[in-house]
Amino acid sequence: MVNFWYPGPYFNDSGGWQGIRIVASVDVVLGPLLTLVVFNPAKATRELATDIGIIATVQCIALLGGVHTLYSQRPVAVVFWDNSFMTVPAQALTDQGYALDKLGILSAAHPPFVYAENPTKLEDLEKMLGLINKDKIPPHHQTWLYRPLKDHFNEVRPMQFKIDQIIAKHPDVKNQLLPIMQKHNISDIHAMLYFLLQSKYSNSVLVFDQNAQYLGYVNPE
Repeated sequence: MVNFWYPGPYFNDSGGWQGIRIVASVDVVLGPLLTLVVFNPAKATRELATDIGIIATVQCIALLGGVHTLYSQRPVAVVFWDNSFMTVPAQALTDQGYALDKLGILSAAHPPFVYAENPTKLEDLEKMLGLINKDKIPPHHQTWLYRPLKDHFNEVRPMQFKIDQIIAKHPDVKNQLLPIMQKHNISDIHAMLYFLLQSKYSNSVLVFDQNAQYLGYVNPE
């Protein structure tokens, strides 16, 4: 869950922790509740064993269903659109018939960082708007707009946060940056770039170097 499906900030931001809590609570409640419903001390041992077997099967099905949901909602791309990064769940792309391994061509990061190019031609703009209005696919889910982030980092650069303003409101961020700076041998916080990551449950700040290399993240509190 943490290392492969919801690494880094995505465990909290994109629903990994929330999903685990839901799956665990369902399984914890489901077993005792069903046992309470079917249990009868007057039943034969064989009949009780059958009941417990059915309850265990129902719990396993619920667990597998929950795990499948977590897997299908895992973030498979972090797309820059408009003025921030946004996470994209696997199902949003597989429902379009998009092969997820193609994302590896755009970025070697996990999950990949991608730039969604704003259309400049009229026909491309009409295509994007058509997918939004007809198919309810937001721009950051439209894979035909995807480009390598590194090739468009100059367009992304002006959207960075001013780190001094973040620290002024959230002093703890400075301490969160220290391990990132030590790991990458960086001595000045102003040598790094900071961008908003918008996710389903909460937001974070992603940290990059000047060459579009992802360095880490911080959670302003």
